[in-house]
Amino acid sequence: MLMRKSVSALFGLLLLTLNLFAQTRTLKGKVVSADNNPVPNASILARGEKLHFDAVAAENGAFSISLPATGSVTLEISAVGFETRQVRVEAGVEFLPITLKENPKGLNEIVVVGYGTQRKKDLTGSVSSVQLANTDKTPVFGTSQLLEGMVSGVQVTQTNSQPGSSFTVRVRGTNSISSSSDPLYVVDGYAGADITLNPSDIASIEVLKDASSTAIYGSRGANGVVIITTKKGTPGRNAVNFDMYTGVQHVGKIFDMMDAKQFATYLNQVTATNAPTTPLPFTQGQIDSMGRGTDWQRALFRTAPISNYSIGFGGGNADTRYYLSFNYFTQQGIIINSGYKRGIVRFNLDNKPGNKIHVGINSQFTYSQQDLANINTNGGAAGGTLVDALRASPTVPIYDSTGAFTFQNGPKNYTDILGNPVAAAKLNSDKAGVTRIFANAYGEYEIIKGLKLRSSLGGELYNNREDVFRPTTTYLGNSTNGFANVNTNNNYDWLNENTLTYDRSFGIHAINVVVGQTYQEWKDRLANTIATTLSSNSYGTDNLGVGASVTSASSTTVHTLASFLGRINYRLLDKYLFTVTWRADGSSRFGANKKWGYFPSGAVAWRISDEKFMQSIHVLNDLKLRASYGMGGNQEIGSYNALTQYGTNTYGLNGVRVVGISPNNIANPDLSWESTATFDGGLDLGLFKNRITFVADYYNKKTTKLLYNVTLPSTSGFTTLLQNVGSVRNQGFEFSLSTVNIENSKLRWTTTFNFSRNINKILSLGAVSYQYTGNVSTSLFPSGGQQSSILQVGQPIGSFYGYVFQGIWQTQADIIKSGTKQAVKPGDPRYADLNGDSAINTSDRKIIGHALPKFTYGFTSNLTYGPFNLFVLVQGVYGDNILNENKIESENGTTSDNKFAYVASKSWTGPGTSNSLPGVASTLRRGLGVTSDIIEDGSYARIKTITLSYELPLPKLTKVFKSASIYITGQNLITITHYSGYDPEVNSYPNSSGNYTSLNTDYNPYPNVRTYLAGVKFGF
Repeated sequence: MLMRKSVSALFGLLLLTLNLFAQTRTLKGKVVSADNNPVPNASILARGEKLHFDAVAAENGAFSISLPATGSVTLEISAVGFETRQVRVEAGVEFLPITLKENPKGLNEIVVVGYGTQRKKDLTGSVSSVQLANTDKTPVFGTSQLLEGMVSGVQVTQTNSQPGSSFTVRVRGTNSISSSSDPLYVVDGYAGADITLNPSDIASIEVLKDASSTAIYGSRGANGVVIITTKKGTPGRNAVNFDMYTGVQHVGKIFDMMDAKQFATYLNQVTATNAPTTPLPFTQGQIDSMGRGTDWQRALFRTAPISNYSIGFGGGNADTRYYLSFNYFTQQGIIINSGYKRGIVRFNLDNKPGNKIHVGINSQFTYSQQDLANINTNGGAAGGTLVDALRASPTVPIYDSTGAFTFQNGPKNYTDILGNPVAAAKLNSDKAGVTRIFANAYGEYEIIKGLKLRSSLGGELYNNREDVFRPTTTYLGNSTNGFANVNTNNNYDWLNENTLTYDRSFGIHAINVVVGQTYQEWKDRLANTIATTLSSNSYGTDNLGVGASVTSASSTTVHTLASFLGRINYRLLDKYLFTVTWRADGSSRFGANKKWGYFPSGAVAWRISDEKFMQSIHVLNDLKLRASYGMGGNQEIGSYNALTQYGTNTYGLNGVRVVGISPNNIANPDLSWESTATFDGGLDLGLFKNRITFVADYYNKKTTKLLYNVTLPSTSGFTTLLQNVGSVRNQGFEFSLSTVNIENSKLRWTTTFNFSRNINKILSLGAVSYQYTGNVSTSLFPSGGQQSSILQVGQPIGSFYGYVFQGIWQTQADIIKSGTKQAVKPGDPRYADLNGDSAINTSDRKIIGHALPKFTYGFTSNLTYGPFNLFVLVQGVYGDNILNENKIESENGTTSDNKFAYVASKSWTGPGTSNSLPGVASTLRRGLGVTSDIIEDGSYARIKTITLSYELPLPKLTKVFKSASIYITGQNLITITHYSGYDPEVNSYPNSSGNYTSLNTDYNPYPNVRTYLAGVKFGF
């Protein structure tokens, strides 16, 4: 009986299915452009209640779609670069030709802004879109690299090229002296999201630069906002895209250091000068028998492979879109035993379960492992393996006669004590593993026509563990009888946002209103355990109990942000545009008296090109004037800095360890965010059907209430108090010029040039007019209190401060004649006595250079000829200076380390022999402090990327492929610069708290690399 019912139900279902098929018809057609060329991949959707029909045009523009057998249907046809068109199809029509109108202006292009989208033509603020099509065949290793040289007003710097390291991004200058100047990153609507993304997953990037566009992010918008949107599937098309590249990396530059014979001769000279009674380290016979010796640089560097594999699946229909991707990236470092591996899985889903409901989720899982080279990543005294490779004696071999690593530098008592750099790189280990899980779910409901309620809830889990191990078999580990360290960082944050959007047009009026409420919470948990004096090297970091001395520390921080926001966009006659934005932020980081901050902005724009009196100017397609003013903030003041913080103190009492608690600071209930007021005036221009587009902006940003550690009287029990004092201004102009130089059926050539000029100036530091700042390596400058820079009213942040080099003291008679009280001898460097007291002391210092550049620029060229495409990116910086600390050790300043090869021939050896390099035995440069002879011009022009690609004819041969191409790429190919270091894009100090004013300091961090890649891309 049950079987009979089942068969009947199945038969009935079959009849129903056949009946449904009988009630449909097939419509064929072709989509072409205005010049009758086919439009491939055009999307055709049947719109209407309970209709789910869609199709995609083939390469020749033809399509076929199933429609209901009776009644009329509205089709929506869209394609990239064309205006979307709706066509009514009546019953009985069998073939439909469709002509799409090209949209050369791109003005109807939709761009993502804070909490919504806008047509490009309706923007009143300064918003730049990254042309990802230009970089589609240009492999990048990190998301920030997509901005490098591509956007005016944005400077991207990779100061440390260690695999897996991040980039520093500055939007319109440096705003802060004690807080981060990094922009806020928003990924798929999630503010503050991590940007460890697969670049192939990114659909669009917008950079919000002025207050009109950033004020809606309130206390986090002052440094600019970068909005990243990831891909979603295309309705009516199921697609698979595969991308793979592989290649090799080389160090961009090798220093020419002294070889064994040169160094032995040099060491004899130093010994004979400084210690005449001490036996020389080498005999002449030993020197004559020496070859070149050990080249520690080349032993440390290697040719390193790099590979990337990415596959994405996307598709859907009118109601559901999906995107799933997998990415694996692996990069070995050019320094042995360093590298980075990363795996990413992304899943995005959009669904419309009803006409008024829209739900979805964006999610990503990331795992990465970084093998860190022991190089200089904090600018401090521990120079690291690379610095040691430059200092180490070339007379010492890498391996001894037994094949084991040599242990220590030599000859003993004549050279600085340091270990074998190759042994340190191979035997010491530093591994960091990071797991991230991100998900952001949202739902949207259209209450009435034009009014939508959107709610989202998302979060991110972050787990990091770093294991550092230094066995007793290395010099570094032997100094502590073995060293093992486990450092863990477990964080999470979650965000809930609720917004109402009303978007309607009424005749000549159009209005878009957004109001909302958000709440976000962060929790960070840190734990660190260090073990030394290890009884065994066998366990690494897996058993810290083998350490005779074990110390540990842990901490937890929590902070929250509650916000209310609103924005009104009003259009009159589609050419007069007005925007008003407001946000209120309440942060747990702020002081008790300053819990809430308010950030308003307003903007106007006039589309002059749409006025009747402009219609006769046919070459003009677009002309818009913009002006905006508003407030933004920077709440990166750290957690609990407004409160009294307590620390533990231990001491012995009657043989018992006692732990006490005492305050570490003075509470400041008035501590609040840094506030930035910005004026922006802009012009958008398009000529000759937008074959020439020009965007120019002038801006003036004033940041007040700078976070600053004010000096306190010692009677307070503390030395400083964090307060909001002082102000700084960034003002400048930027422009971008894009041109379509050639365009015909076979050849297309486009170029874009952007230029940015920013002037930074400190306006106030509260009760003082200057403050010394900037860190330097204490191993290079052993005198206490050394700092590299000065914060001075009227001068920019990053002003190097030190002594002015005036040449070399040539004779004792010159020294006596000068009347100097400084203890100098012939061959020592000579510095300017600015105050005329015949002594060189701290009052003789002045500003001797600037770390911030005068201007930056970028140029792209995209040339397509038939199936070939050549993409070139040139990027540069002009007018900055670099503090080259490396010269202290590798020129003249220390006497026991290896030197640049030219030191042997260009150093002072007697009157008239040199007026630029001191004698080899002089150490005055190191003992004095920062001097102008180690400040260098950091300007450079770099051919950043050249990519040549070829479109394979596979799509014409088989329907399996939708696209297919191969390409070769070279990156960092040529750098034109006067800078003598490894690379002018450098800073040994990380972009972190305590280092924000330590700019452009070079003590040999991980050097930049030259990369050669070959890749393939297939679309199915």
